[in-house]
Amino acid sequence: MAKLSSKGLTAIALTLSFVTAILVYNFLNQSVQKPPVVEGEPVVTARVDIPAKTRITAAMVQESRIPAEYIQSGAVRELPKVIGMVTSETVVGGEQVLQRRLFTDGKQVGFTGVIPAGKRALTVGVSEITGVAGLLKAGDMVDAIVTFDQQVVGDHVSRILLQNILVLAVNKDSEAAPDQRDSKKEATKDAGVIKATTVTLAVAPDDAAKIALAEEKGKLRFALRPYLPESIEPVKPAVTPTDIVGVHKSPIQQGKEQAPPPPAAAPPAAETGAAKSGPGIPVIRGTKVE
Repeated sequence: MAKLSSKGLTAIALTLSFVTAILVYNFLNQSVQKPPVVEGEPVVTARVDIPAKTRITAAMVQESRIPAEYIQSGAVRELPKVIGMVTSETVVGGEQVLQRRLFTDGKQVGFTGVIPAGKRALTVGVSEITGVAGLLKAGDMVDAIVTFDQQVVGDHVSRILLQNILVLAVNKDSEAAPDQRDSKKEATKDAGVIKATTVTLAVAPDDAAKIALAEEKGKLRFALRPYLPESIEPVKPAVTPTDIVGVHKSPIQQGKEQAPPPPAAAPPAAETGAAKSGPGIPVIRGTKVE
């Protein structure tokens, strides 16, 4: 067997090195270009523990891939569908977010779901006069007017107490349960219009105290605002009867003011000497008495 020369061995080594380099390059190039194969289907899971009655933010959830056989029934598959939703139950971190654990609409929470943030629900009694002839309904906006009599504040006075108040319910008719409201309307269609006896308002905590005091010590009535929003006018000072009609006096009072003053009383008559001398025995001389 012929021995290879040093040049031949060098050529073979260079050839093998070149082939090896090509194979390594192709392997690395293919591994970079091919995306990693991820098995499973997308599903939304909780990053952290999410308590009940919590509005979900993007930092609380994530999209994970889980084999189809392990995805629970009703699991949410897309992140945008859970952002901003409110949880009805606690969701533990790592768990799949299920549709049944979310309030997709505030009305599903019940009546508390229709109370705006920062407001409180306050119920006041109304009549056909103070409640806009029974025309109020849930979702309307009203102004509250309070009137006090003279015994409470020293004069008859009235003013606009609050403006642009949201009506949450009239009697027990609210927007929380539209199905029940529709069935109630059908049941009472032939019985006539139900009179409004109570109105539930959405007011700030401080305004709730004002409404309660106005109803307790004065007379409260409501003015219905237009359907389209309007700007809030500055609250004007209280109005008294004098501000409306001015100062008026009855004819008797006017006659007393126009009549001349009574004459001064005449000074008492000077006392006679007999009267000054005190009691004594009268002396009759003819027709004179001394």
